[in-house]
Amino acid sequence: MLNYFRETQEARIATPGRRIYNYASAAVILVVMALVFAGLVPLWIFWIAFPVSLVLDALLTRKWIKEDALRNYRAPQRQ
Repeated sequence: MLNYFRETQEARIATPGRRIYNYASAAVILVVMALVFAGLVPLWIFWIAFPVSLVLDALLTRKWIKEDALRNYRAPQRQ
């Protein structure tokens, strides 16, 4: 299980594009939360945005892990 968590974390920060996606995803959720707390956005928008963000993050992370594993498998072995 610890291996999975390590691989997940490494996949999320492996490239600059992935790091930007993670920061942008967190920023969107925080902005929606702030707007809900300020009363500018109804609560149901948060209840839609949050699970969508979680599912998208999970799907992309799994895709990235598979891509990274395949790339490492195909890479020439170092001795």
